[in-house]
Amino acid sequence: VHRLDKETSGVILVAKNVQAFIHLQAQFKARTIEKKYIALAHGRILPKEGEIHVPTGRLPWNRKQFGVLSGGREALTLYKVLKEYILHSDQKEILSLVELSPKTGRTHQIRVHLQYIKHPIFADFLYAGRKTARNDRKILSRVFLHAAFIRFVHPTSGETLSFEAPLPGELQKVLQLCSILE
Repeated sequence: VHRLDKETSGVILVAKNVQAFIHLQAQFKARTIEKKYIALAHGRILPKEGEIHVPTGRLPWNRKQFGVLSGGREALTLYKVLKEYILHSDQKEILSLVELSPKTGRTHQIRVHLQYIKHPIFADFLYAGRKTARNDRKILSRVFLHAAFIRFVHPTSGETLSFEAPLPGELQKVLQLCSILE
């Protein structure tokens, strides 16, 4: 019913039949489905809670990438910093573990929005910059983005259902290489 980027892990909603698909798709269109993602972003994000509300679209000069464009489609992401870490590598870098709730469902929305506020996702080869991504990928071979939670109304019973997916092992290992910033 929806998609995740290739390197994103977590919960995905799949319909068992056409009627369920239509019903669930209508919930996405009406923006009644609640989704939460977890990302590890570069730097200290301030304020620790807020929203990123800028339009996004496909970049005309690079069809594989999206970005903030004045003529783009509306995109809204709410965020909340959960913890701050120091990565113990060559440089002692601050990283923010962030919970993100996209209110619109644009392609690469979370990745583009975090890049826009100058806090790209760890190991994001498209949006973190070539040098940063290359260094990050020595530690993690994929983007640190995880679809952690989804809530929706069941297409036939009308019951509100929610599902969570714990952070996968390779993402937990990255956090274990860090120390919590107090």
